Amino acid sequence: MALEEISILHRKIRISICDKERLKGISIGEKLSYTFYEGVYQDIAMIFLEPRKGNPTPKECEITSGRIMALLGVPVVFILKPGPTYERQRLTDKGVYFVMSDKYAHLPMLIALEKTSDRKTASVLTPVAQYILLYHLQERSLEGLSAKEIAKLVPYSYESTTLGITCMEDLGLCEKELVGQRTKHIHFAKKGLELWKKAETFFISPLEQLIYCDALHSEKVFPICGINALAHYTWLNPDPEKMFMLTNKEYRTLKESGVLENPNTYDGSIIIEVWKYPAIGLAGENIQWVDRLSLAITLAKDNDPRIEKEVERMINNIEWKD
Repeated sequence: MALEEISILHRKIRISICDKERLKGISIGEKLSYTFYEGVYQDIAMIFLEPRKGNPTPKECEITSGRIMALLGVPVVFILKPGPTYERQRLTDKGVYFVMSDKYAHLPMLIALEKTSDRKTASVLTPVAQYILLYHLQERSLEGLSAKEIAKLVPYSYESTTLGITCMEDLGLCEKELVGQRTKHIHFAKKGLELWKKAETFFISPLEQLIYCDALHSEKVFPICGINALAHYTWLNPDPEKMFMLTNKEYRTLKESGVLENPNTYDGSIIIEVWKYPAIGLAGENIQWVDRLSLAITLAKDNDPRIEKEVERMINNIEWKD
């Protein structure tokens, strides 16, 4: 059934089906794929495309809107079914105009990718968001980069990276600034130690579980963590036990392959910290030690004055990268 009106950010506007003369030059495939409407929003005439099936991909939308805008000379807006946050972000990054239910719109005269009441605003950093923030502080500044550019630097997909950035924005740790009509870049108002201190109340411990074993029969080298990593960065003496950091995936793989000798949760000559996110470092880098800031977070609840002093020393000696 043809639409007679649509709601854009809770404001209803009238639309009507385009006549055949208006669609001269439009391909048969496009006519079969979409219903074409005309309408006016905030005094701007637009062509609205309603997919006859499911939502096309953001790339397909980008190609189709570019062709039709060039042909008809007016903005092209897609009327889409509700979709996930990352889909809306990808559409926005590609400069595609769209209306998605009455809660989201990305139009020529406004950027209105608003938060919905059913999306909980973050109260703490997610593992992905924390990784991105600590990477920015220690490894390489992410200032002025897009989500797509950041995803190439971190071990996460574009979709996960986008959600991580949104989490940081929810907590007031960064902002997404529109550059032109197509791309949003990340901006950090605070820098270095000041940003670290602002984020402190939102950090989660990377440590998910602690495993002991008597031997680790693997040729792979894992990053050193815990007190022994702190000893590497400061004047502290290392403990006699070996201490390694593994991701959940790495731990499951080792456990299933049987290379862990007598794994348990009580005692052993090797201590394995299973973390919520990978060791932070530059792509392709051989990471021998967990990063300083993640290490500081794992040791935050240690009441030993000696450790507290060395953690403070370690943070004060950091060369901030932002």
